Amino acid sequence: AMKDDEVEVAVQVNGKTRAVISVPADISKEDAIAQGKEAVKDKMSGNVVKEIYVPGKIINIVCK
Repeated sequence: AMKDDEVEVAVQVNGKTRAVISVPADISKEDAIAQGKEAVKDKMSGNVVKEIYVPGKIINIVCK
């Protein structure tokens, strides 16, 4: 069961969902992105050029 203080966030790499992680609802942008990158580290290639976190919704990592 998901606790009220946790949210499921999709982790996208270049616009494609590669993972879904549970994070605290009040997580900071930096921590959310760090957890997202950890979840998809084997699916990232090249250099990270952009990191977007929409609270409670999505983490988008753009690599080139």
